[in-house]
Amino acid sequence: MLNGKGQFAPPTRLAVDQAVERLHYRPNTIARSLRTKSTQTIAFLLPDIPDPFFVSLISGIQRYAQERDYAILLCVTQGDAEREEQYLNLLHAKQVDGALVDGLVLPPSRIARFVEDGFPMVCLDRDVNSPAVPLVQVDNRLGGRRATDHLLSLGHTRIAHVSGAEPERLRHSQERLAGYQEALSDAGLAVDPRLVAAGDFTEEGGHQATRALLASGAAFSAVFAANDLSAIGAVRAIFESGRSVPEDVSVVGFDDIHISAFVRPQLTTIQQPAAEIARRAIEILLALIHGRRVRERRHLLEPKLIVRASSGGPSIHPHRDPVGLDARAGLR
Repeated sequence: MLNGKGQFAPPTRLAVDQAVERLHYRPNTIARSLRTKSTQTIAFLLPDIPDPFFVSLISGIQRYAQERDYAILLCVTQGDAEREEQYLNLLHAKQVDGALVDGLVLPPSRIARFVEDGFPMVCLDRDVNSPAVPLVQVDNRLGGRRATDHLLSLGHTRIAHVSGAEPERLRHSQERLAGYQEALSDAGLAVDPRLVAAGDFTEEGGHQATRALLASGAAFSAVFAANDLSAIGAVRAIFESGRSVPEDVSVVGFDDIHISAFVRPQLTTIQQPAAEIARRAIEILLALIHGRRVRERRHLLEPKLIVRASSGGPSIHPHRDPVGLDARAGLR
């Protein structure tokens, strides 16, 4: 009766409810988990929380998990393999039902050990280097192409890229860079390595990377940044150089975080469907928890171009040099 199941006469149910309230009865969740083999809890392992896109993922995961009567445990790994393994060992020992993971750096053999031991895991957003773990993410390569194609359609031919990290370190950064390169190649344009600078998915990283591009002397009229935080940092660096966005340099980001519509100028960006990523990942994880097979291991969702005020055609002002020859002077 206490779990809401069974058919009882209304007076009987009322009497039990009153007794529960009078005695301050609380179900013994440990005893229940021993019987059901489930704690109704799911963990979410992520490298960091301050990134607004992670906040969107957390919000979606919590909403969809609660709809299915699951609680969420957050575990911040700071991108440390040993901490990841400690968390996974603890979660498995405490009979947490399964885990959503974002970009584990743990070696594949150690990840596979948890899967083989019956601990369900699903990766979302950033790849995990293990074929044993299903993946749900946006199509990062397609997103990179759409950002670059948008700038090409506006008439830009010298487009810089601020990557999220050194591409060999993070697969999704590599994929966004690859989309940028493919779009340029398909347009018959050579990829200029001088126009690619590594950031670290932060405002400061985007700011420093764009300053380096400005100081290099390589001409460009647009910047595609690997995420919105980097794009916001890029806009600041461009303004500090004495130029305007988008009149002198257009800027496109990636993620469509909440503040992208409130910065000045409002940021053109590639939207990641955070809520849909969360929903799909929860569904797959619950299927694994309940013993169902998941045949498709890679689930790529479609990115969407959101056009706002930070992108426009190349400068038509003859007295304004596209960022290049006088860039060093603008940084003094």
